[in-house]
Amino acid sequence: MRAVLGAGSVGLALAAQLAAAGRDVLVVARRPAAAAALRGGLVAEDPIAGGERRLAVEAEASLEAAAARIGAGPVFVCTREPDVEVAGRALARACGADVLAVALQNDLTGGTLLARSLKRVVAGVWRQTATRAADDRVRFHGRARLVLGAEPGCDTGDAARELVRELAAAGLDAAYSERIRDDQWLKLCVNLTSAPNALVRREDHAGAAFVELKARLLEEARDALAAAGIRAASCDGRDRGLDEEIAHVRGSLARGDSARPAPLYNHVWTGLRERRPLEAEGYYRRVLALAARAGLPAAANARVLAAVERAVREGLGPECYGAAELLG
Repeated sequence: MRAVLGAGSVGLALAAQLAAAGRDVLVVARRPAAAAALRGGLVAEDPIAGGERRLAVEAEASLEAAAARIGAGPVFVCTREPDVEVAGRALARACGADVLAVALQNDLTGGTLLARSLKRVVAGVWRQTATRAADDRVRFHGRARLVLGAEPGCDTGDAARELVRELAAAGLDAAYSERIRDDQWLKLCVNLTSAPNALVRREDHAGAAFVELKARLLEEARDALAAAGIRAASCDGRDRGLDEEIAHVRGSLARGDSARPAPLYNHVWTGLRERRPLEAEGYYRRVLALAARAGLPAAANARVLAAVERAVREGLGPECYGAAELLG
């Protein structure tokens, strides 16, 4: 049994891909209604390939009800970053402090927060855009890319390697990292482009201002991290480094893929649609703090942060800005 804590986009996409590979999957949702919907099957949509499957999963609305089946783990913690510490305490109460937990958050601190309550924590990076379309329906394309490594301070390297083998056998693109923070920093920087993808009106996505905005966000982050001596890198070279990512973004107009026609929306887009707090502000604040410490400009990150804060504060919803307005 593989347990997934959290029934958002990442949790459902992971559960779907494990279930499609024939694994027994238990999803622990926050709401009873979500758990009830999942007991009827989890529908996985691929909008690019044009297919969908209904997959059998188990579901519960509380860790206490799921504890016996979770056992010693692993449990993939796919909650939002602000909810991770509470989730760690709940896991310790229900399953014991020795349960193996895998932190799959977008920011850097998910594993650290879990380790306040749990002894065995694996830190992870999830690289696949997924959209929770309903309580029992998730949308994604292809197979997920996961990078796992021992959370610093936790002796879980062997456990992480074993999980990588299991995930790869289930058809996911999994890799082990000796320096998981490098991979997490790289993913955080790439996530800086998530807010423009969600905030900017769809008709602007094929324009030069949209592409330039995303490239500048990455350039400012690259320079701020370099000044701070922080390494953002892929463990196996399979994920583009920051210079490669900047070049890829700048080349998107010529390739014709700066705009994505498929109905796949990231976590910022869905958060704005559902009028709930976001995690994305934290990415920009990290870059801005590093840039300020080094005396470097980071105007694009500052403008996007202000736009995200305003969109949340005023309930503007997704696709509420023009690209030129954010580019300044």
